[in-house]
Amino acid sequence: MDAISSIPSLMLFEKEGISIEGLMKRYAILFDKVIFNRRGAPYEVFGINHVAELVSIFLTPQGSLTQRKALGSNKKFRELFVDCWDVVSDADKFEADRYAVINDLPLDGLGDFCFAEIRRENNLSEDSYDFDIDDVKILSGDLYADIGLNFLAVSEGLDVIPNYSPIIGRALTNEITKRNGQCHDLFGGDLLIPNFDSYSWDEILELREDRHIKAFRKVAVDAMEGSKPLDTAIEQRVMSDLFRLARDVKPDVTHAVLNGVGSNLPSPLMVNPLAIALSMKDVKDNMDRDKKYGHVYFIQGMRERKE
Repeated sequence: MDAISSIPSLMLFEKEGISIEGLMKRYAILFDKVIFNRRGAPYEVFGINHVAELVSIFLTPQGSLTQRKALGSNKKFRELFVDCWDVVSDADKFEADRYAVINDLPLDGLGDFCFAEIRRENNLSEDSYDFDIDDVKILSGDLYADIGLNFLAVSEGLDVIPNYSPIIGRALTNEITKRNGQCHDLFGGDLLIPNFDSYSWDEILELREDRHIKAFRKVAVDAMEGSKPLDTAIEQRVMSDLFRLARDVKPDVTHAVLNGVGSNLPSPLMVNPLAIALSMKDVKDNMDRDKKYGHVYFIQGMRERKE
């Protein structure tokens, strides 16, 4: 599964106090690829050659332009990001349809929400107009752009899970039933992974190659289908599976005795067949546990990097 993002989406997350870097690191862990829509990006002005360089600029607010684009030259980082215009059948039509798809959605209250949100941000009464109307227009444009992008990506057949900033969650309350793809909540409670944002990009890119990451992603995607916040759902699943794992690996007295005796049996062969059979069972048991508890091993691996 992939995530889809854009400049308006990043602005909406940042508006809610969610760092762009932290969000992208969560995307990198949860999803195979991040499909980024480049609409509105000054490619020619900044000499951008790849969408990863564009993302790198957002992640590196300080320094020269060359320094800000540097992360985008990292091969593994570059492979994470895909240009949306390269994966849709017709980029021009996709952009034209991005706002048209909104007309089919029950968003009649979105305009009123934007006015109310700007009043809330400025601590104004509900009937006040003492604000810059352009702020309402910018917010409205970003909301429509991000909602349209997510819905259109799904209708285009892209293998993405819609993911929205909390502000869109508030705007769409009781208007649209959507999948719970709030991955910004991943590890937000610091119970499973302390200070997730402190992981460097080198560490994140290494974790993407962990052999257990697919198992973790499957658990996370399943959790997104539910009604609970993602972090809560995964925490509950991991805690439950930790007890199951403890039960599965508890010492087997019979196995231990056979292994001890069998390993010392005289044999005309160079190796002891019983010891080999028991060792093979150990390997199979470990493989079975990998399948059942890979997500637990992945989280433990993340914890060990910070302990």
